[in-house]
Amino acid sequence: MKNCIFLLFLLFLSLKIDGQTQRFIYEYSFKPDSLNKENVIKEIMNLDISDEGSTFYSNLLLDKDSIFMDQVEKGKISGNITLDFRNIKKSQANFIISKKYPSLEITLHTSFNALNLAVKENRILNWKIQPEINIIEGFKVQKATTNFAGRNWIAWFANDIQLQDGPYKFCGLPGLILNIQDENGDFIFSIIGIKKKYSRTFINHFKLKEITVTELKFNKLWNEYRSDPAKNIKQIHSSSEMAETIFYDSNTKSPLSKQDLIRNKEQGDRKYFKYYNNYIERSLYK
Repeated sequence: MKNCIFLLFLLFLSLKIDGQTQRFIYEYSFKPDSLNKENVIKEIMNLDISDEGSTFYSNLLLDKDSIFMDQVEKGKISGNITLDFRNIKKSQANFIISKKYPSLEITLHTSFNALNLAVKENRILNWKIQPEINIIEGFKVQKATTNFAGRNWIAWFANDIQLQDGPYKFCGLPGLILNIQDENGDFIFSIIGIKKKYSRTFINHFKLKEITVTELKFNKLWNEYRSDPAKNIKQIHSSSEMAETIFYDSNTKSPLSKQDLIRNKEQGDRKYFKYYNNYIERSLYK
């Protein structure tokens, strides 16, 4: 019964992409380490646009959904649904951006330290349209500049594609943004393909037990996490319900002590903080 309820809950969270949705495919190139600019990560991202709004997310999430649905179908036959995502390549773009039309309310969906968070905003970008013209993927594009999240950005938008949207949180120009990057080239979004009337169901997994917070609250939670990465584990082991729970190493299958869990969590997360220190939105992670 619990499996059925969980399945219905996930399906309720599905973002139905109808036959009128257009999918714009981008390559997202970013440098996660400000001290090692030679390290560049690239990931394919989708911008799905419908009459109600848009969703920007990693294409790897579609692969995850395909495996999810396959496991659900097998579970229907066996009567036991088991979800196993261990062999799926994990997205390095730990966010989903949704925009509502016509208000252009923007929501950042992301997670850290077992928290699924939604940060809503109605930020209006101050664009300066420039006279320069270029050609990208066969489309005539025009240059525009703006300042966003502590960085200066250069965008190229297509007047022939009458959609005031773009990758990530960028929007508000008189045409679709086909390319945008910060002035240092640390974060680059480049259009690589378009699929019209693409029908597919996409599940926003971040919405599971999602908490809506302000930017200020998000920043507070982030800094608490950085200062004590194992705080959740300490709280779990201090609760009477979990005091006798035994955890096992996923590789060796050996039991782990409370001290082992805390040490592994702290070491792993601090290694992550050292490696991922260059954030697209500096204000959120300051």
